[in-house]
This record gives sequence, structure tokens and C-alpha cells, in this order.
Amino acid sequence: RRSSEISSGINAEYGQSSERTASGKEVDHKLTRREREEVQMIERLVCQYFTIIRKQLQDSIPKTIMHFMVSYLAKNLSSSLISELYSEDRFDELLSESESVRKKRERASKMLDALAEAQKVLGGLRDIPDV
Repeated sequence: RRSSEISSGINAEYGQSSERTASGKEVDHKLTRREREEVQMIERLVCQYFTIIRKQLQDSIPKTIMHFMVSYLAKNLSSSLISELYSEDRFDELLSESESVRKKRERASKMLDALAEAQKVLGGLRDIPDV
């Protein structure tokens, strides 16, 4: 237990409590067995409540730290990458065609030329009269 008395004036054994009357005089009275059980139950519930809250705080603190770290990193990394991307001395490098794309484009262009030639040949065959 964290303290020997509950703040409402009930002693550690839950045997008696005290309260003040309207005139300020303190009156002691004994607690019944049921009242003692209720006080014990309330104390257990309060301890369980604080245990749950402590666990939730322990879980949420690392999550909050990670949230702020990731947010900070995303913001600064994004601006850093954008400034690097838009530097004028890299425009030619960034806009140049890669070797693999150039080869694919040349193959596609040759294929297009071959298909156009084939279409002309097939179109010419239609013009030949039947024998």
C-alpha cells in the first residue's frame, strides 16, 4: 500500500472513519464489515486503474516519440530531396535517356517501321486480280 491511511480519514485497518459536523466537531464511527469490504474493493479498483493508466502511458510514449521522429524526418528529407532534384546542374543528367530505354525505343521504332512495310505489302496484295 502506498500510504497507511486513505485520504478520507479511514485508517489502514478500515475499522473506523472520522468526519466533521457542521459545527466543526470531529466524530468517529466504526465501519461495518460491508463498508470495510467496499472500501477495500474501491482501493483495489483505484490501484488497478492506475496500473492500467501507467501501462497505457508506457505504451504511448515510444509511439509518440516515433511519430515525431518520422514526421520530422519526412518533412526534412522531402525538402532536401526536392532541393537536390531541382538543382540546375543536374537537369541534363536527369532528363537524359537511360541506355536500356534507348535500346527499347530503337527496337520499337524498327518494329513500327517493319509493321508499316508489311501493311503496305498486304495492301498491295488486295489489288492483285484473282486468277
